[in-house]
Amino acid sequence: ILFERELLNEALSELEKAEKLAIHYENDSLILLIRRTELKYLSMYDFTGMSEKQVVDKQMKINEIMRYTRSANLHTQLYDILKYRFTYKGCIRSDKQKENLNDLVLSELNLIANSSYKGFETEKLHLLFQSTYFLNSGNYKAAIRLYQDLILLFDENKHMILNPPLYYLNAILGVLDSLQSVGLYKEMPFFISRLKEMEKRDYSAEFRLTVQVYIYLYEFYSLFNTGNFKSAQELQQQNEELIFKKISLLELNLQLQLYLSLVILHIGLKDLKEARKNMKKILSSGKSLYIFPTYRIARLVNLILQAELGNYDYFENEIKSIKRSSSFETKQYITEKLLFKFIQSYPLPKSKQYRNKLWSYYQQNIQKIEEDKYERPLLKTFDFCAWIKSKLTDNPFDIIIKEQNKKIII
Repeated sequence: ILFERELLNEALSELEKAEKLAIHYENDSLILLIRRTELKYLSMYDFTGMSEKQVVDKQMKINEIMRYTRSANLHTQLYDILKYRFTYKGCIRSDKQKENLNDLVLSELNLIANSSYKGFETEKLHLLFQSTYFLNSGNYKAAIRLYQDLILLFDENKHMILNPPLYYLNAILGVLDSLQSVGLYKEMPFFISRLKEMEKRDYSAEFRLTVQVYIYLYEFYSLFNTGNFKSAQELQQQNEELIFKKISLLELNLQLQLYLSLVILHIGLKDLKEARKNMKKILSSGKSLYIFPTYRIARLVNLILQAELGNYDYFENEIKSIKRSSSFETKQYITEKLLFKFIQSYPLPKSKQYRNKLWSYYQQNIQKIEEDKYERPLLKTFDFCAWIKSKLTDNPFDIIIKEQNKKIII
């Protein structure tokens, strides 16, 4: 309107205010639009009162934001590819698989090194990429440090938190996942409290429900994986109306995680009937849940359930099927191989002496598993090693889990 009325100075003043806001929120598309609009107006007035250097400087500012936008887009693409691989292929299971990600890691580092523009968005994407990589490659100490840096970055730039705050949620979940993987459950309440703050905000009902599910899952595993089965059961009952009655509204991966939490809870409580009931909900889903790495864990837990139910004829075909389901680039966990061997020894001998002999064999392998960082993503959901030990030593599963939780290596 100001421009149409030939009030150029007033129009440029409004553009300057808009540009300051766009820079404050790092909205590069708006910054580009504003700078182009300004140059268009100035050109139409023949750059009155301006030197050639001033014109060139304004043109360079447009080129600068275009380079930044391209760099940010490339960074987002690299992060999305990394996230996709881990979501559908699971965590890294060997040094060779880790090497297969070198192309992404080197590309990301190259982007950071060659980017002259430093700001919230580039720092956020860098920390997201690096923390996700370290989390899924088993370097939990580095992952926790980077996720904490990311949370601090959000705390210092609260105006940049989106609605809904998906990247902020990702940072909180990353810390919690790292802490769960190494068994640092006493460190989790602070970060769970961040989720609870998020839950109370004026976000969409769908987003708040998702946050409530994550709060439940991390509180559940904090209790279950420290041997507090009864408390975990009470927590589940408290969330029956809030979460489990609304399970059909959730993303498939969250539905799978919730059903699996019910299965392992009832295995821990020795309520095999209820465990089988919830396992059927997972296995009857067809291929809709098959694509998620958690589904493979569910199949391993199901082997334990069938062993407890005495369905020994089930093992051979199911173990072959699980092995076939591994893609050519996916290495089996050592834990999986050990579990397959143990399950096939059912029914277990009644002789305590013979079971002790078996335990001396499995004990050496279990010690290797506990020291292997690549095995932790599997054990954070259900401690298969502790379960094997409980069966061969006649010690309660919950007591053994408590003991295992004290042996924390990070």
